[in-house]
Amino acid sequence: MTHKTHTSRSITTGSIALASIPVMMISAGITALMAAKAYQIIRLANAYGTMLEKEKHLND
Repeated sequence: MTHKTHTSRSITTGSIALASIPVMMISAGITALMAAKAYQIIRLANAYGTMLEKEKHLND
């Protein structure tokens, strides 16, 4: 499937796919960073909860 632009350059679905690769890579990178940050927050919350439980047991 070929579409014509105003400058008479042809744009194919293949060229669109190649042009979107950097966008997909950036999107995947941002998603990975968000997942890593969420994992870190969960680990810190679990560690804090464990610490509170240990303090509670020591004070009982």
